[in-house]
Amino acid sequence: MPELRGVQATAEVKAEWKRAYNFYLEASGHPYDKKKDRTERIDYVARKMNLTRKQAKRRIKNYEAWQRNIEKGRVTP
Repeated sequence: MPELRGVQATAEVKAEWKRAYNFYLEASGHPYDKKKDRTERIDYVARKMNLTRKQAKRRIKNYEAWQRNIEKGRVTP
């Protein structure tokens, strides 16, 4: 339920999402291909945090959904 992202999560989980997203932003990625760019960035997060790709992708996805819900006013930061 993406509409509940950030409502049910604890502060520790949110901190983990933020940490993963910061790694995602610092990754170099691929300059010309959006799909490869996201894939390479998620791989970088997985390596830095010692996670599987699926776990890293889920943390990034949760963070992005949480931020969308903050903008829509559904949850508080």
